[in-house]
Order: sequence, then C-alpha cells, then structure tokens
Amino acid sequence: MRPRPSGLAAVSGLVYLFLYAPILVLVAFSFNAGRLSAEWTGFTLDWYARAARNPQILAALRNSLKVAFTATALATAIGTAAAVAFHRHRFRRQEALDGLVTLPIVVPEIVMASSLLLLFAGLRLRLGFATVLLAHVGFCVSYAVVVVRSRLAGFDRSLEEAAADLGATPVQTFFRVTLPLIAPGVLAAALLVFSLSIDDYVITSFVAGVGSTTLPIQIYSMVKSGVSPEINAVSTLLLVATSLLLWTASRLEGGRRGWATAVPVAVALGLLVAPFALGRGSAASDERVLNLYIWSNYIAPETIRKFEQRQRARVNVDLYDSNEAILAKVQAGNAGYDVVCPSNYVIQILQRQGLLQALDRSALPHLENTDPRFLDRDFDRGNRFSVPYVWGTTGIGYVKSKAGKVDSWGALWDPRFKGRILMLDDGREALGAALKWKGGSYNATDPASIRVAQQLLVQQKPLVRAYNSSNFEDILLSRDVWLAQGWNGQFAKAIEADPDLDYVVPREGSGMFIDSLAIPAGAPHPELAHAFIDFTLEADIAAEICRTMRYSTTNRAAMPLLPESIRRSPAIFPPEGVLDRTETIQDVGEATLLYDRAWTEVKTSR
Repeated sequence: MRPRPSGLAAVSGLVYLFLYAPILVLVAFSFNAGRLSAEWTGFTLDWYARAARNPQILAALRNSLKVAFTATALATAIGTAAAVAFHRHRFRRQEALDGLVTLPIVVPEIVMASSLLLLFAGLRLRLGFATVLLAHVGFCVSYAVVVVRSRLAGFDRSLEEAAADLGATPVQTFFRVTLPLIAPGVLAAALLVFSLSIDDYVITSFVAGVGSTTLPIQIYSMVKSGVSPEINAVSTLLLVATSLLLWTASRLEGGRRGWATAVPVAVALGLLVAPFALGRGSAASDERVLNLYIWSNYIAPETIRKFEQRQRARVNVDLYDSNEAILAKVQAGNAGYDVVCPSNYVIQILQRQGLLQALDRSALPHLENTDPRFLDRDFDRGNRFSVPYVWGTTGIGYVKSKAGKVDSWGALWDPRFKGRILMLDDGREALGAALKWKGGSYNATDPASIRVAQQLLVQQKPLVRAYNSSNFEDILLSRDVWLAQGWNGQFAKAIEADPDLDYVVPREGSGMFIDSLAIPAGAPHPELAHAFIDFTLEADIAAEICRTMRYSTTNRAAMPLLPESIRRSPAIFPPEGVLDRTETIQDVGEATLLYDRAWTEVKTSR
C-alpha cells in the first residue's frame, strides 16, 4: 500500500489557501459594520442594502450583464461557425488566417484597447454601449474559436456523412448531428466568453462612453477613493452569481438528472438577474439628459436625484479612475459628455487644445459663493473654462503612538520607520515630495532637480512597505504602515474612525489640487450643463457634497452649513497659512517625459 503523500497535500492546501484567502476575506468584510476595511467592528447587512439602492452600481451591473450576455451569444455563434469552417475546409493561406484569428489572445490588452479607441475615433463612432459590445465581441471570438476547435479535434466526420446519406441537408446535419455532439465545447466556450466579458476592465475603460460604465470600471473607480464594504458586497454577489452559473452549466452536461436540478437554479438565477438587466432603460427621445463624467464618491446619488427632480431631467453618471483617463477620452473626441471634473493641470491641457467650451457666466449666478482664493488660478485665468468644485492637499497620514510628531517630508526617509512607510503610486506626487523636501518645486522642469529627486526615492525604496494610491488609509488603519503619503480626504475618513491617526501638510510645503467642473467642446446639452454647475454652487448643495466626500469645499457660503466636526478638521480644512505653502500640479510640457523616466527608474530599481 502506497503511503499518502502528506507533503504534497500540505503544499496543495497552502496553494489553495493562498488563492482563496483573499476572496474569503472580501466576503467576510462585506458584512463588516465599519466603513473602512481595516478591522472588524460588527456584523451588518447594510452594505448589501446600500448597494441595492445605489443607482450607479445598479446601472453598472445592468450594463455588465447586457454586454456579457449579448457578447457571449454573438461571439459564441461567430466562433462556433468559424471553428466548424476551419475544421471542414482546407484552403490557401489557412495558417495565416489561423494566426489572425488567434491574434487577440496574444496581443496585450492595452494594445488592443488603444487600437480599438483609435479605430472608433477614426470611424467617428460615439463611444457608448455599441462600442463596448463591438470591442467585447472582437476579442472574445478568438477564445470561442480555440475552445470549439479543440472539441472538434476528435470529431467523427462519418456521422455527418451518414446523415447526408440519409438525405439530411447541411443545415439539418449541423443542428441535429454536429451541434449536439460539440455542445459541451460550445457551452465551455460560452462560459469562457461570459467570464472574460463580464470581468474585462482595460479594453472597456478605453471604449466606454456615455451610460456604458460596467461593473469592473465602477468598482475600480470606487477603489481609487478607498475600499468600502459596499464594493465588497457587490463583489460577493457577483462571485455567488458566477459560481451558480458555472455549477448550472456543469449540471447541464450531466444528462436528464443534471437538468432536473439545474433548471430550477437557472430559473432562480434568471429571476435574480432580470431586475438588474431590465431596469431603468435608455432615456426617452423627449427627455432631457445630462451626461456627467466624474470621480467616484464625488457626488452622492441623493444629490443627483435632487437635480433630476428640479430640472425634470435624467443624469447619466460615468466614473473615471485617473486624470489620464479623462484626458484620453476627451481628446479622442465624440465622447458625448456634458460636464467633466478634471484636476487643475488637465484643465490647462484641455483648454490649450481647444477641447473645452467657454462658460456663460450669466448662467452661473451662484459663482459668487466661491472663495476668491480658488478663482483666477494659473491653470484657468479668469475662470473662462472651469468652475472650482473641491480642493485638497497631499500630505502625510501617520499613527501618533508609533511615529510621534511628524511635520516634515524627511520622516518618510527616516530609517527608524523601515518597512512602515507607504508612498503614493504616482510619479508626480512621489517625486514632488522629494523635490519639496529639498526646497524645490512640485513643478520643477530642470533635469538636475528631477534627477536628484529620483535618486532620493531610489535611496528611500528599501524603507518603503508599499506604493499605493487606492486604499492607503486602510493600510494605515491596519497598522501595516505607520506613515503614508496620501490625499487629505481619505485620511479624514480614517481619522474619524481612529483618533490615534493624524494628518499633516509638511512644513516644506506640498501639492494642492483643485478639481473643477467644465463643459467639453461640442457637449450635446450645454444649457443643462450650465444648470448643473450652478446647482453645485448653491450653498446647501456644496455643503452636502463636502459631507459626502470629506474633501475641502471651495464654496465659502457652504461653510456655515457644515458640521463643526468637519469645519474644525485640520485634515479637511488645514490651519491658516498652510495653503500658502502649497502649489498646484501643473502641466510641465516636455518635462513630463523626464518625470515619467525618473519614476520608471524608481519603480524598477532594487
């Protein structure tokens, strides 16, 4: 009798634990009462209820399901037909065509995404549901062809010949003989295509437009402003639904007995999905629509509903995860957005390229509520193209009981905190911290200064635990790090949860951002866009936005309406004089390449 390979079993168990432990943690924290995913504070189902009431999440889920099911049907049908054609026929240059069919499998997604965006822009197709669907079908067909062809590899052609001898037409032969025999392969292809489509982020983020944000884009954008149990809840539901779908598919291959158990589950899954897939549809032709492109968590669904009720209009909210994303989307043209919310240096670039519409000041009577300190800034003199929305600072969040008093960027280079330091995964911010520490500017353009900053970050790297621009406040809360570079709004939420945390803008100075609302050139609904911008300038609305985000409002009339805890928070509203030590990140022109190269050298150094 052979001895049991206990060592192999132990290794296998560790491998499975490594693979599935993060999923189990995600599921567990979807029931966590605390908002920040750093420590367990109690059991609740509130996050599932909130996710079910969040119109942005529901719209993204509907889009994902519509795209995935439609792409699965089309790609599987096309892929099956192509696989059968390749199997039955031999023709000249078939190997070359084989290579073209399988090319999307080996081409990097980022290359596919950018090429599709250029194609759609060249064809003047408006980015939206249609372009997302075309892109998904395009890259999924190859996978369907490969899977179905593998099933056909052992197919007995004599069965088709026998059907033909009995008088069956080619169509009858295919549907009554060939398709039933290769059905497991077709089903496997459909499942693979569905999983690829519903999970795709890279290609979708490039080709998505108005009203076509999918769940991966929604989740990734939400992660950029911190991981909340709401994201965990949505992810858990998606995991359960996908698992049920796979189980149902496996049962369908098990004959009549399998069908008997699978059909009720399939019906239940269909009933679960139907309300999302058949929810709020596209706008009626006579309904006014505003298309908003904005950061996640920058405006509450309740605020959107107020505007919709007042204007008797509908708002499509699409999210982006970086300034580079909005820049690429607007530069590609024909995106169809009415209002965008980029940071200061992107306003500068878009304005210079003629991609923003000049604002009608007479349609913005509440602009007078804006604090003059945020008007007439260097990125938009006279505010001809943008209106300040929120502002914030880059600084250091730290654990007071571990790090003591922190007031300098030099703390992030202190060897006492080796392995307990986190830096933003952002070249301009990380290099900016090094530049400010040595008395330079966040917007330095001389190669020597940038090279010195690069060398400082390379020297710092052995001290750094992680580079992270998403949930740095959660990592600080967990005490995995004691000092973290980051943005004030996310630290403000963490400080509310843990009074042992603090935030400081270093004495050497730091970066400041002003995110503004602007109207792209060629916006389809400029009148409604002006109405929305003016709506956000009203004192009570601006206060509501600040309470939602925990970033600093630029609206002076909103200040008296804020709770004292927010007004007195040094993380949200820094003490007098701090603003004088900050500078906005600007477009540095050709020096951008120097920053990109320096950051690449830092990330690839050992």
